[in-house]
Amino acid sequence: MGTLTMQDVADLAKVRRPVVSMWRKRPVVRGVSMPFPDATEVVAGVERFDAVAVTEWLERTGRGNNAGAALDVAAVAAPSGATVEDVLTLLCWQVLTGADLGGTTWDERVAAARAFDPDDTLLLREMQGLRPDDAVLDFVDDLIGASLGSADALSRLDRGRLTRELGVRDLTPAAIGLVRCVARAAVAYLGEGTALVGDDPLALAVADGFEQIVIPSDRSLRRRAVVIGVSVSDVVPRSRVVVRSLAGLDPAAALDRADEALLGLERDDIAVLLGPASALCDDLAGPLQSRRAGTLRVRNLIAALRLPRGMWRAAHRQSLGVWVCRGGAAEPSPWVADLAAGRLVLDDLEADVAGALARSGNRAYRYARRIDVARVLAAGALVPRGTRALRIRGLDAPAHLDRVHRATELTATTPDPLDVLVAPAPGRVELRRRSLGELQADGLVAVKRGSRIDAAHASADGTVVVLPEATLRLDPFDAARHYPRATRTEPGDVIVVEKPVPRAWVDPVGGALVASPARILRIDPRAVCGPHLLAAVINETAEAGSEWPTWSVPEMSPDEANRLEVVLLAIDRYERDLRRRSDAVHDLRQALIDGVAAGALTLDAQPTTPGIAGSTR
Repeated sequence: MGTLTMQDVADLAKVRRPVVSMWRKRPVVRGVSMPFPDATEVVAGVERFDAVAVTEWLERTGRGNNAGAALDVAAVAAPSGATVEDVLTLLCWQVLTGADLGGTTWDERVAAARAFDPDDTLLLREMQGLRPDDAVLDFVDDLIGASLGSADALSRLDRGRLTRELGVRDLTPAAIGLVRCVARAAVAYLGEGTALVGDDPLALAVADGFEQIVIPSDRSLRRRAVVIGVSVSDVVPRSRVVVRSLAGLDPAAALDRADEALLGLERDDIAVLLGPASALCDDLAGPLQSRRAGTLRVRNLIAALRLPRGMWRAAHRQSLGVWVCRGGAAEPSPWVADLAAGRLVLDDLEADVAGALARSGNRAYRYARRIDVARVLAAGALVPRGTRALRIRGLDAPAHLDRVHRATELTATTPDPLDVLVAPAPGRVELRRRSLGELQADGLVAVKRGSRIDAAHASADGTVVVLPEATLRLDPFDAARHYPRATRTEPGDVIVVEKPVPRAWVDPVGGALVASPARILRIDPRAVCGPHLLAAVINETAEAGSEWPTWSVPEMSPDEANRLEVVLLAIDRYERDLRRRSDAVHDLRQALIDGVAAGALTLDAQPTTPGIAGSTR
C-alpha cells in the first residue's frame, strides 16, 4: 500500500487539515501516549506517511469521523509515480474487461484492450504505451474494491491527491446540477433523437441521466464516460445540445469562445455555455462591451442566468453565468434572471428554460423575465443584480387564508404550562458520577457502532429511518438486502455523535438504522439511568472534543432516577411544542406578507364571532 500526505490523512479521517496537525502535537489519547506515526519520506517538501501505520493509528485511537477508514485507505493512498490519466486508463480497461489488473502482463493487457477496442477509439494506443509498475496496478484494483462501483472510484480519484497535485479546481456539484437541469430542458425541447454533444469535461459531468453523449475527439473524456457508465456515440445526431465551459478564461477570451459557439450553431441546435458572470452577465466597459454587443446582435441568445457565488472552487467569491442559445432563433427579447436573488428550485428553473426556448408568454415564470436586448447593447449589464420574474397579482385568496389559518391554529392558543414540583432533600455527603466507560465495563450500557449507509439506496417511500438526521429513509427490503448485519435501534436507545459537538437523541420507536460515525447506547434495566437523563447529560455537559467513554452521569437512587426520567420526558415534549409554535409564528409572518402583498388578503377586517364585536355609541 502507498503513502499518505497530511491532506490525505484528513480526507481519510473526514476532518479538516489543521486537525491532523493538532493530532501530531497532542500524542496523549485518553491518558495513553499514542503518537502519530512518523513520516517515512519527504517528496517535494511534503511529508508522507505509511498508509497502514496511519490506518492502525486511527483505529487504535478512535480519532476522526470515518469508521470505514480501513476500507477507504486503499482509495486514498496513491503510489508515487502514478498519474491521473494512467489511473483513468487502467480504470477504463478494468471496467471493459471486468478483470483485475494485479498479476497481469503488458501483453495480456494490450491483448484485452485490442479485443474490447479493436478500432482504437478510446483505449488501445494508451495501453500500448503504458507500462505501470505493480504498485500502480494494485492501487487501481484497491481503488475499485474500496469504492461503490466504477463511477465512485473515478469520483474518489478526482478528489484525491493525484488530481490535487495538478492544481485542478472544478465546479461544485450544485453548479453541475444546475447546468444539467438546463441541458435537460434543452433536450426535452428539441425532442426525440437529440443528444448531448461536447469535447468538454462539463458536458460529461452533466451527462448523467441522458441516454448517450457524443464526444467527437477527446479520448480521455471517452474513457471517463465508459467508467461512469455513459454511452458514447460517434454519430452526430440531427439535433444537438452542445455544452461548453468557459470558466477560467478572462472576459475577452470567454467572449471570443462564446461568439464562436453562437456562430457555429446550426439551425435549432442549442448551446449551453457556462462562463464568468463578469463577461456573460455583468456591466462591461469599452471594447469588451462592444465585443459582447456584437455577439448579442446575432440574436441567438434565448436566456442568460447569473448564478450564485461559490459554485466554482477556483474562485468561490466570483459568480458564474449561463447562456442558453439556439441557432437561427432571431430572438430580440431574451429571458434573464439572477438566481442568487432567492431560493433556487431546479425543477422550476428547468420549467423556465423550457418556456423560454418555446417562447411561451402565456405562462408564469418563477425566475426569468424578458428584456429588450437592444437596451443593453451600448451600455449596461445584461443581467442586473437582483433580476427576477415579474409577479402576477395573486387571486387565490383561499390559499393565503388557509396558510394564515393553519399558523393561527397554534398561535391562537397558549401552551400547556410546564410546572415541576420539588421539595428540599436531605442531600448527600458525596456526589458520585460514573463514566460511560465504567458503565460499559460493568455491562450496564452496551455501545454499538453505526453502519455506513449509501445515500443512493434511499427511497422516498421508505419506512426504515436512518438516524440521527432522520432525513434518509430506506425501503425495508433494501435495508435487509444491503445492510443485513447493521444494528437496528430498540425503543429507548440513545443515539450519540462525538463531533463536532457531542449530541444525543432518544429513539422512542426503535427499528431504525444508525449511520456511522454515530453510535447506539443501549441502557441495561439494571442501570440507574434512563435514556432521557443520559441524553440530557450528554447534551448539557459533554465538552466539545471529548470522547464518549469520558462522558459521565450522576448516580442517584432508583426512585429519584425514575421520577427524573418522567420529568425530563415532559420537558422534551414541552420543548417540541415550543418549537412547533415558533415555526407557526414564522409561517404566519410570511403568510401575511405574501397574502397582503399579492392583494389576496387585507387586515382591515372585523371580528365575526358573536360576542366579540362590541356595540358602538
